[in-house]
Amino acid sequence: MKPDDPNPAPVRQTTGTSTLGVFFGGLIALTACSPDGLPPVDATRPSADERILNAPGTMSDGSPIPEHFTETVPTSIEMLSSGGIGGMSIDQDGSIFNTNFSESVWKTAPNGETTLLNGEFVSASGNLVLDTGDLLQCDWTENKIYRISPDGTRTVFAEDGLDGPVGILQRPTGDFIVANHRGKYLARVGSEGGPAEIVLRHDEMTQPNGVTMDDVGNIYVSDLGSGKVFKWTPDGDVEILAELPGRAANSHAVVAGGALYVNKIWDHVIYRVELETGAFGIVSGNGRPGYDDGPVGVSTIEEPNGIATNSTKDVVYFNTHRGTMGRDFEGRVIVRRLLIPPTN
Repeated sequence: MKPDDPNPAPVRQTTGTSTLGVFFGGLIALTACSPDGLPPVDATRPSADERILNAPGTMSDGSPIPEHFTETVPTSIEMLSSGGIGGMSIDQDGSIFNTNFSESVWKTAPNGETTLLNGEFVSASGNLVLDTGDLLQCDWTENKIYRISPDGTRTVFAEDGLDGPVGILQRPTGDFIVANHRGKYLARVGSEGGPAEIVLRHDEMTQPNGVTMDDVGNIYVSDLGSGKVFKWTPDGDVEILAELPGRAANSHAVVAGGALYVNKIWDHVIYRVELETGAFGIVSGNGRPGYDDGPVGVSTIEEPNGIATNSTKDVVYFNTHRGTMGRDFEGRVIVRRLLIPPTN
């Protein structure tokens, strides 16, 4: 199946194959501070995973890890949740849309002003902002995708044929590909919505979570259950591009700066994966939950989930949390950004 085919036939099930200096030309002039007045980090959670904490400063193929820098993005209000963190997307103007895997969807303008866009969801997961300014928002529990207008009004966009929708992308032809976490498949939804049709299953795809696409139409799937990253080409071929170490738990992913960035939610790190070779390395976090801004080896993050890139694809934004979210206490959704070094 080719991404430029407006009416693709379902793809049959397949079987897998197997530090900091001054950089960015002065882009980093001021580092944002970590959020103030938040609960202390529980340093005992999770137990140590030496494969992550002592990861070498190189990619898996021995090449050096490019210099990245993680910093916190201020927001004008607290984005609260007791259930977790959901998806993230960014519009052409730089506004960020975050969810709390519960009822709320927020919009944060480039100046940090944050407003509640809609609060009617059950488990708001992955989302995608459209060129029209509308937002497509998956609801994982309800097995629906809603369309939210700029004024916050929502209508059902797709429901039949979905089973745990999470990640969503739009192809150049206008239709959408949706990762169905519970159903273990990718589905296609037409440009105007309506029923979904299954287009990809894979024997080793256990919990497809995030989906993203590169400039030539390759689709990448981050699998929560297996730790694998799949590459689905325009010709319909599927391969395992990488299998990331540590706990499985690949959450969302995005292509930016000529590479793939994958959140490892339970390992508290972000991996960079090279699109051609599958070589990977940690570019933010060290395996312990934390909120330190800084370069690779200094920055710490906690349970990153949603991830998106700006229009120029030189900054990756991701959401994380602080507090005891999901543990009978209220937590706070925090927005971070990862500055990507320029490609040569």
